[in-house]
Parts: sequence; C-alpha cells; structure tokens
Amino acid sequence: MRKKICLGFLCSFFLISFLVSGAVFAADVIILKSGRTITGKILSRSDKTLEVEMTVGKSTATITIQVSDIDRIEKGENKDVEFRKRWSALKSNDLPGHEALLKWCEDNSLSIQAAQVRKKIDSVKLVLLKEKYPDLWCRPCEASGKLSCQGCEGKGVKVDPCQRCAGSGEIGCRACSRKKQGSLDCRRCGGAGVYERFDPAKGRKVKTRCSTCSGKGKIECPTCSGKQKSKCEDCKGEGGNKVSCVTCDGARHSYCKLCEGSGVKGNPEKKPVPKPGETRGKSGEEDKAGEKPKKKPVIKKNPFG
Repeated sequence: MRKKICLGFLCSFFLISFLVSGAVFAADVIILKSGRTITGKILSRSDKTLEVEMTVGKSTATITIQVSDIDRIEKGENKDVEFRKRWSALKSNDLPGHEALLKWCEDNSLSIQAAQVRKKIDSVKLVLLKEKYPDLWCRPCEASGKLSCQGCEGKGVKVDPCQRCAGSGEIGCRACSRKKQGSLDCRRCGGAGVYERFDPAKGRKVKTRCSTCSGKGKIECPTCSGKQKSKCEDCKGEGGNKVSCVTCDGARHSYCKLCEGSGVKGNPEKKPVPKPGETRGKSGEEDKAGEKPKKKPVIKKNPFG
C-alpha cells in the first residue's frame, strides 16, 4: 500500500514538474494590428487590457497591452529559450554555426540576440585568423585591421572650442561674482544675521535672529548653487560646436597601415585595402547610419493645374 502511495506521489510530482517546465518554455505570440509581434507569457486578461511577461536575455519585464490593439494571439515556443539552446550548443570556434544562428535571429526579429551573435562572430574571426597565421597576425591592431583614430581619440567628432568659455562649458557666475564661496548677502537681514522687529508685548523694537540665513548673514547663490560657475550661454554647456572628424570621417577608427587593414602582416590573402577613413568589417547598420538622408524629390508640377 505504501509503495502505491509513493508511486502515485512521484507520478504526480513529475507531472506537475512537466507542466511547470512546459509553462516556462511555452510562450504566446501576440500579433498587434500594427504588425508588431510580442512573444511572452500571458499573466492576466481583462476586457480592456492584457498583461504579458516578456523575457529578454536574463531580464524579465511585465507590459500591459490594450486588447483593442491586438489582432490575434498564437501559441508558440519562446524564441528566446530556443536561442539559448542553440547558443549553448555552439562551439567557440564554429564560425558557420554562428553565422547560421545570426540569420535565424534576423529572420525571427531578435535584434538583441542578433547583436550578441554578431559581436561573437567578430571575435571568432579574430581567433581563427590568429590560429591560421600564428606568427604573422598584426600585434598593434590585435588582428582587427583597425586602430583608434588619433585625430579624434576614437570619438568620431571634434569640438570647436567656444570662445567665451574656452571649451570648458562654464563661465564665472555673475550673480555672486565668485565671492566668498558662491554666497550672497541675505536680503532679509542685509548680511547682519539679525533684524529688528516690533514686539507688542514689550512695546518696542527687538533684535531677532534671521531665519532665512540662520543667523549667518549669507545665503547660497541661487544662480550657481554655490558652485561659483554657471553654464555658458553661447555653447549651452557643451564646450563648443561638434564637427565630424576629417581623419576618420566620423567612423572612430582608421585602418592599420602595417597590415593594410587585413589583420595579417603582408596581407597574404590579398584583401582590398580600405580607403582613408574607411574601416574594414563595418556592419550594415553602421553603413545605413552613416548614409546621408535622401532628399525628397521636388515636384514642379502645379497641384492646382
């Protein structure tokens, strides 16, 4: 009898564990009318709103969606969980596997995971390149073919210093004129720390401690908060006008001349040499960000006929 009870208890325990694990790995795919897709676990639902628990990486967040914005709800597997399985199954030097995982992430609109895989692909390529050319890989650029731009110190922009604040973004406070550590005379007591008031009980004027300055006679400058400096009005505290770096054309990097941007001395694989200001291995998103916005065509036809 005891064996049957124990066996039934174990069966129910494993069944509950299976259902719980299924609840964790199963996810609902919510498709909005705008075309956006949200994958997560539905926690609660009312006539107007829907609470969904989303998991991105190691972070979990709960969002509220209006029912009127939902087109349909489909049951499916959590893509983030599937990504973790594929990610953990990959070997550190498996370049084709990482590239296939990147394409899968892009097909499933997993932008955060795709950025993680893309960063890993760059490191895998460097490792494979160093293994292929153990004695020739370029040490100054760490086989990346890129060096931080010396013209802008890797910032991509240069700052034309403001003539008024000399690039500091701050000027001396005019209100306190840097006197006595950014303090001003108290207006209520005139800097005395006490003031006279009429006391009806005594029938005469008496000296009273100033409550505004606590008897000190000085108050903190309200303009600079006692810092003796205020934000420059000409450059609005930025120190000057930011202009794109001419050396790297805003790319923050320049190609390594020692390895000709290939990462290997002598460029044995005969990779094309990048142009000045151009960096090798630039992603498509960076290319789009660097492109100038296209101007809208001018319609010369009279709309009124």
